[in-house]
Amino acid sequence: MKNKTIGILSLSILLNFSLMAQEGKIIRFTSSNAMFPDTARAKGHDYNGKHYEAAVNYSDSSILIYVPKNFTPKEKINLVFWFHGWGNNIDTAMKQFELLQQFDASERNAVFVFPEGPKNAPDSYGGKLEQPMVFQALVKEVADKLVKNRITKNRSVFSLGDYTISLAGHSGAYRVISRIINQSPVNEVILFDAMYGGNDAYFQWIAVPEHRFINIYTKEGGTFDNSHFIMNKLSDSLHIPIVSLNEEALTETILKNMQKLFIYSSVGHNEVITNNRNWERFLRKTPDK
Repeated sequence: MKNKTIGILSLSILLNFSLMAQEGKIIRFTSSNAMFPDTARAKGHDYNGKHYEAAVNYSDSSILIYVPKNFTPKEKINLVFWFHGWGNNIDTAMKQFELLQQFDASERNAVFVFPEGPKNAPDSYGGKLEQPMVFQALVKEVADKLVKNRITKNRSVFSLGDYTISLAGHSGAYRVISRIINQSPVNEVILFDAMYGGNDAYFQWIAVPEHRFINIYTKEGGTFDNSHFIMNKLSDSLHIPIVSLNEEALTETILKNMQKLFIYSSVGHNEVITNNRNWERFLRKTPDK
């Protein structure tokens, strides 16, 4: 299917959706490299006695790009991908978790990319992005959109090496992130109460000293036991230096200097993103510094 650009939405339009991003640009388009539609959900999905229709929950191939007003293209461009959790979609997640406001406030010189996932469905499946090379094709498509919209200059040959890739997400996002990290060059992973599984993939990726990893988890969100299992194996068996601490003890100095962070939060599963403006705080350090 040929990609169809929906266009650049102005700030005034975004205000109608209560997103209240500042003065950056939104580029929204549909893509054959999006998560859905996908053959594994061609007949929808059943969960807890309810059926989620393919046409309603697994047909949206939207990709949203947000470029902050003060973005300045560098030799390597940081692309920050966000993946939403269960029962959400691009628009509801941006509003609920103030994703764009926090992204702006962090002042990270990066481009925010948000692929639609299982739309308003209780499902962690990552669709086509679980397949090798699809994520890389999506990165190229994002790069082409940035050039077309005169945000970056055209490069004669596309190379993933021209980009620093960050993956972040909430809750069920753990699965698609775990499928991408060892198939494509990824520099940074930030998980918000999402450490439910994919352990082998995470072990392999975290073991690289240069990779920046943050896992903030809660007691009641279902990630507590697995987060501690991973911490113990990383430190005791794999001898990988990590820092484990409570959210109240987290400082800007720790965020700036430590590469592998496990942060226990006493707030709820949905609050970890906005509490203390954690998304903003975690973004202040770029993964290549």
